[in-house]
Parts: sequence; C-alpha cells; structure tokens
Amino acid sequence: MIEFTQDGPFAAKADPLFPGRVRVIGLGQTGIAVCDQIVLHGRPLQDIWVLDSDQQAIEGSIVPVSNRHLLGGNLVHGLGCSGDLELAREIVAIEEDRLSPLANACDFLILVLGLGGSTGVALAEHLTQLGRKSGAKVIAVGVQPFSFEGLARREKSISAITDLRREADSVLVLAHDRLAEHPAAVKNIRHGYHLMHQLMAQTAQALAQVVCKRGLIQLSFADVRSLYARYAGAEVLENCWAAHVEGDIHDCSEDLVQRLLESPLLNDESIWKLADHAIVAVSGAADLGLSDVQELVGALKDRLPVNIPIATSASLDEDEDEKVRMTVLLATTAPVPLDPALTPAPEPRPAKKPKPVADTAPLAGLKEALKPAEAPAPKAAAPVKKIAPPTPATLKKAKPAQAPAPKPVEVAHVQEEEEVPAETEADVETEALTETGPMAPVGKTPVRRHVAKQEEMEFESATRGRFERTHETVYRGENLDQPTFRRRGVVIKI
Repeated sequence: MIEFTQDGPFAAKADPLFPGRVRVIGLGQTGIAVCDQIVLHGRPLQDIWVLDSDQQAIEGSIVPVSNRHLLGGNLVHGLGCSGDLELAREIVAIEEDRLSPLANACDFLILVLGLGGSTGVALAEHLTQLGRKSGAKVIAVGVQPFSFEGLARREKSISAITDLRREADSVLVLAHDRLAEHPAAVKNIRHGYHLMHQLMAQTAQALAQVVCKRGLIQLSFADVRSLYARYAGAEVLENCWAAHVEGDIHDCSEDLVQRLLESPLLNDESIWKLADHAIVAVSGAADLGLSDVQELVGALKDRLPVNIPIATSASLDEDEDEKVRMTVLLATTAPVPLDPALTPAPEPRPAKKPKPVADTAPLAGLKEALKPAEAPAPKAAAPVKKIAPPTPATLKKAKPAQAPAPKPVEVAHVQEEEEVPAETEADVETEALTETGPMAPVGKTPVRRHVAKQEEMEFESATRGRFERTHETVYRGENLDQPTFRRRGVVIKI
C-alpha cells in the first residue's frame, strides 16, 4: 500500500482545494458588509475574516465570532477612526501581532474594502506587505465612493488605489457612481450600497473560483493578473465591472444571458467603450456539462455589443441542486488616466465680469458747464503768485491807506484753477468773507468761493474669490452676499 504524505509548503491547510488556499478578508465597514453577503448567499466552506475599529460594525456582522476582530480598542474604544488615516495606521502598528497570522498558510489573500475610508485602507496597505512577505498572492477588490460624498474622500480613494497597485498583485476597482441612477438607489440610497456589496461579494467568489477551484475548464491567477495588474505611468481608476446571474440549469440560455446583461453595471452603455477583456466564471451542479457551458458562453458572445476576448472558467459545486451560476468580470487594460463616464465635467467658470468703468460723460459735461469762459490771455504770461499769509511784522510795516485793494480779476483768476494750493485756501476764504461782509464797499460785486458739487462714490464690483463657483445666498429677494448699502440702494457721498 502506497502512503501519501503532505509535506509541501501548504501541508498545514485543512483542505488543499478551496478553504485553506483562498482567504477572504473584509476590511472596514464596506468589507464587513461584503463578507456578510458571502455568508448569506455564497458557497460554503469559505475562509472569511473581518477586521475593523468600529465595535458596532463588528458585532453586527454574521461572520463567525472567532473570525471577527475589533482593532484599536485601547486607542479609539470601539468608535472607529472617523476617516483619520493616520490614526488608522497607528492602530495597525499597535495590532501587528494580531494581523501577522492572517497572511500565513494561504495561497491567495482577497482583500475587500471601501477605498474612501481609513481603517480599511490602512489595513489593506499592511496586509498587502505581510502577504507578499509570506509568499501569498494579494488581490484587492475595492470600490470608490459616490461623488456626492465629497472631494476629500475621492482624493483619498485615488491615493489608496495608487498605493495598492504599487504593492498588490491585482487590484479590481469598482465605482459606486455606476449605481447612482439605478431605480433602487434613486428611491433609497441604502439599496444602492446593498447592491454594490452584493456585486463585490460575487466578484470575490468568482476570483476564488478562477484562481484555485478545480473544474471542467480551469483558469489560473495569471489570467487575473494580466487583466487587473498594476500599470506603469498613468493609473486606471475604475477597471472592473461585474455582473452575476443564477437560475435553474434547465432554463433557456438566452433568458439567463438577458438577465445578466440587464444587471446594473452592464446595463450602462458607456462601459462598453472602455472594456476590452472579460472573464466568465460558470459553476453548477454535478450534471452541468461542457455543452451547457458552451451554450451559455456562446449566447453571451452573441449578445455583447462589442467583440471582446472572453476567458472562461467552469467548475462543479456538489452542494448545488440543479442550479447554475454565471459571473462576468469585465476589465480594461488600456492605460487611460481617468474614466470619462465617471469623471464629472468641470463646471464652466463664470465669465469674468469687466470692471465697471465710471461714466465720466456726465461729469465731463458738468465740468464744461461750470467752467467759465476763457478770458483773454494776459500780456505777461507770468505764473500766478501765491499770496502768503500776513504776518505781524508785515502788518506793522504796511500802512492801511497804502494797502492795495485786491483786484476782482485776480481773484477770479484764482477761482478758475481746479486745484487750489493748500496754503492759499485760507487767504481765499478770508478774502471772500471780507468782501461779502457788512462793511463791503458799495457798488462792488461780492465774490463767492467756488464749492465743488458732491459726487457719488464709484464702487467696483468686487469678485467673490473662492466663492465664485458657489450659489449666492438669496433670502426674501435680497442677495445677502452683497453689502447692505448695495442691497438697500444707499448712496454714499464723498
């Protein structure tokens, strides 16, 4: 009798076929929700673990208690990291001893997470490094946040994608925005999240089948890595679109394919401009034959709007009762920087309003009207002498009878000047008051000082700075972003 002894690198695993070779780890709240879907609707004997710093999320999971781990209890006391990535990395450093065993004794690590969080991203970075050190292949399945969740979460997700592609063997990125217009998500946003969690769970199971499940048609990890590996240069943000359908094995193949193409992601016509490869994973009961698989894949090829190469995997599930499952994973391998279907179009910047130019026509006309007729030029074009203020010494020497009376012409000439020097204003004012006083000479025309007419202050319309692209605050017909004197029509005099 020949004895067989498992002395290879994976001898310590419970089942070399499936459970011990693939380990699915849910990271953060999104990863926990995905693993719950695997437990509810997935295949049995899955090696599933969930990790988070939020006690409520851990206790609410249906994953076996032994495979649930609450991290950072002494630091955040089960309240989570609230998006603080540095705090999450500190928790990961503290929990090093508890995380190291998760990357051992397995061939493949499938990490499921939301790319806009903190705990999941920090754990994914660390477990990817641990997996590579232990010789395991690391596959990350992540989802980008909705665009309405804010620019900060989107930028965090882009940074996480870049870091994971630098370390992980394959990174599959889905986008929540693909479900924003789905009828279920429009009525209730929770349905949109739930639908994405189901798709990610089906994607993780299809990957587990492709990389290690023996069956009728076998693919390998090389097929997955060739489609979802890291890129040099430009990074592809969204590179995966998944769909899943299951039904009776005796159902018409056309009906199954029709239901598959009506799934939320494949129903979006824009993805067919980006997808260039596909993986189809088929599994069924023991009576599933190669002819059934060929009929399903052939019907799918006939219905696809574009001609793309398809890699097929087919396996048997002994526990299934006359059921067939088909999961399609579309991929893009073109190194395009961004997905134009998901990148919101930049808002058109409002045209920069030209600064209002003060209407000088009325002012110019007023000046022309107030300007007296030009007197003939004097014989001697000498500059007007400034009248110095009288000093006590001057008054003592000068005799009152000999003091020359001020000539009206010279005063009129001074009044014609638009700008009166500061030192002569007192003299002009004193002289005007003397001439118009009660002791003014009889028959002499009183001289009046010219006073300029008050004008309204011109205000240039100030720009709103960083608030240019925001909506104005209008309350009861008043724009509260404008100053009060503008709203009330108050004229400021100068």
